[in-house]
Amino acid sequence: MIYPSNFEDKIGFTSIRKMLHKFCVSEMGLEKASALVFSSDLSEIQYSLLQIESMIQLMDNGLPFPVKDYFDLREELNRLRIEGTVIEQEALFDLKIGLSILQQILAFTSSEGSRNYPPIRSLADNIYIESILYKETARIIDEKGEIPDKASETLAEIRQDIRRKRGTIERKIRQMLGEAKSAGWSDSDVEITIRNGRMVIPVRAADKRKLRGFIHDESSTGQTVYIEPAEVFDTNNEIKELEYAEKREIQRILAAFTQLLRPHLPMMHQAWDLLGTIDLIHAKALLAKKINASKPQLVNSTRLRWRQAVHPLLEISLREQKKTTVPLDLELNTDERILVISGPNAGGKSVCLKTTGLLQYMLQCGLLVPMHADSVCGIFSKLFIDIGDEQSVENDLSTYSSHLLHMSHFLQFADDKTLFLIDEFGTGTEPQSGGAIAEAVLESLNEKKAFGLITTHYANLKLLADRADGIFNGAMLFDTQKLQPLYVLQAGKPGSSFAFEIARKTGIPEAVLEKAASITGYSQLNFEQQLQQLEIEKREVAQKQAELRVADVLLNEVIEKYKRLLKQLEDRKKTLLNDAGREARVIIDKANKQIEHTIKEIKESQAEKEKTKLLREQLQTLKPILEKEAEQRAKAIQIDKEEESELPSELKAGMMVRIEEMDITGELLSINEHEAVIVFNTVKLRTSPEKLTPLSRKEQRKEVRHQVKRNLTGIGSDINEKAAQFKLTIDIRGKRAEEALELIAKYLDEAMLLSIKEISILHGKGNGILRRVIREYLSKMKEVSSFEDASLETGGHGITRVKLR
Repeated sequence: MIYPSNFEDKIGFTSIRKMLHKFCVSEMGLEKASALVFSSDLSEIQYSLLQIESMIQLMDNGLPFPVKDYFDLREELNRLRIEGTVIEQEALFDLKIGLSILQQILAFTSSEGSRNYPPIRSLADNIYIESILYKETARIIDEKGEIPDKASETLAEIRQDIRRKRGTIERKIRQMLGEAKSAGWSDSDVEITIRNGRMVIPVRAADKRKLRGFIHDESSTGQTVYIEPAEVFDTNNEIKELEYAEKREIQRILAAFTQLLRPHLPMMHQAWDLLGTIDLIHAKALLAKKINASKPQLVNSTRLRWRQAVHPLLEISLREQKKTTVPLDLELNTDERILVISGPNAGGKSVCLKTTGLLQYMLQCGLLVPMHADSVCGIFSKLFIDIGDEQSVENDLSTYSSHLLHMSHFLQFADDKTLFLIDEFGTGTEPQSGGAIAEAVLESLNEKKAFGLITTHYANLKLLADRADGIFNGAMLFDTQKLQPLYVLQAGKPGSSFAFEIARKTGIPEAVLEKAASITGYSQLNFEQQLQQLEIEKREVAQKQAELRVADVLLNEVIEKYKRLLKQLEDRKKTLLNDAGREARVIIDKANKQIEHTIKEIKESQAEKEKTKLLREQLQTLKPILEKEAEQRAKAIQIDKEEESELPSELKAGMMVRIEEMDITGELLSINEHEAVIVFNTVKLRTSPEKLTPLSRKEQRKEVRHQVKRNLTGIGSDINEKAAQFKLTIDIRGKRAEEALELIAKYLDEAMLLSIKEISILHGKGNGILRRVIREYLSKMKEVSSFEDASLETGGHGITRVKLR
């Protein structure tokens, strides 16, 4: 149950429905969008939301069928049920387009790929269209909506006769026009023209009796008459008879097709209903994308736990003004069912109510809603609202009387599956009486276990929320220092109206405010201000604590990373020292062996002076060789050590650096005391110099190799993207010759790059100038292997097929 009757206007759903209408492409979709109604059936709502989600996924991946040209043929299909009726040629053309779209839809829903989209696949479960209908519509009507010659042999013969006779007439009239020009009856620059559907010769009025024939018309000045020569009069009559025969044959073809179609009319109605359903789901998906909607978690109970919910119309309006919307967090459950919202005027209380009513209504009408996907939404069977002024002069109804009528309805029909929304509860009459009645009504609604949101300035309602189970307070926060509302709903405590602060901001004289404060009492004002400011400061402290926790986690990660790096350096140092020790031992062992060998030879030669001298010279020669080898090994170890661990002592422009916390490596473009700029994958990043770590030479070489590899990968991705977007036919109709040749040159370059062997150029027929220019150009291209006209069925000499080497 929805109350009151203008519920949709009050919460803004009428505007949502209008947006949905704009996204529909057919009358069937428009009717279904207009017929959207509130539902409390969980499975029905869930299925509708799943359909929209599947459609969005299909749209993101590329729709396998078109959502356009959904012509409404329902009235024509109903008319054709009557025996003796014949389908109109225009309706047949629309039917052909519709059947082609349905063929694509059914091909998708019967494919393996559609198993990933079960809500869309199941739409066509009971739809089946005989293949003969596809074939016959393709045979008897062409892409321009005309009945082709191939529709029947008789039609082909009739049209062949018409063409032949028209050719005969044209040749005869041209001959007679030449004679008339030679005789001076017609001006030398006139040509054959058409009057009353017949070819005629323009003749000077003074010479009209010299050419025997039938006068069809004369010029506005009366100086020229248009004569159909008597020699072709009979032939023209024969053509007229053939044209009548053509119409009769076309009517016979349409009648035969209607007889074929008539048994399938019930299935056609189902198929066109399917087009309307797909149109509506597609429109819902477009709407969801526009308002950034998502599918929340649905539960079969009366509860709400919304996160980051926004009013879609307000969000669109603020987005156009380059402003942002403050999201709404709201929770209602069996323990806290009724929220009493208080706070300053223009602070967002009414927006909270309207957002709640609109989003819940949208959801239960089967639409995705703009809130976080983790939100939980229950299902209510009744939605009641009391928002705005309902006074009526015609019905002798005051504002307060209208509110009381609404309250009477609420009290009569509310139950534990009701969600009610009341704005400015109790206003419109003397405050003490109005507050008392409002309190009694609220207690009665609470006893009925109903759920609801109310906004108020009455203190007795705020106090009721503190002592009654099921009712709780909430406040729209206000910054008392900046004197501006924050549009944030804070559950748990009541809010102040901040009447004095708002009055001061709007320019009320200070003396008047001082007098009002003395009447109200300063202690009450100070208490409200301090309470609200404490709430704001509490939120700020909580935010700072969250930021500190994040910073602490990041700091611990950085410390752990540096510990690991230090350990790796120490391990590397030990490894290098061990390697150096082994290398030194190898050199010493080699030298010792040489010395021992020399001593042995000296002993064996019994210390002959010449021999001893020679061995000493050999040792002297060997010494620099060993020293050089040791030096080379030491250098090799040192270079390896530098490349692994030595880092530049100072950061300079042109160096390769890394931002450790972001794991980003790039070239340092500039640096000063406060800021450094690095370039990463053509993107410039600004950061503080303390966050930069220079790379060693070995790491720099490795990064260069990675960049080259990334560039090669990017080139491959670009080519793949071009291949996916490349079309095998280029349309240059209506282009000038120079512009067309420029487009074709670029098109051929892309085709050669993508190794495509055959393409088509659609230049149209016309007078053949563009076709001739293009072919002259292609004949000079060495990349072109051959070219020729397309087949008659696919365009004839209006398309040139080009084969590339």
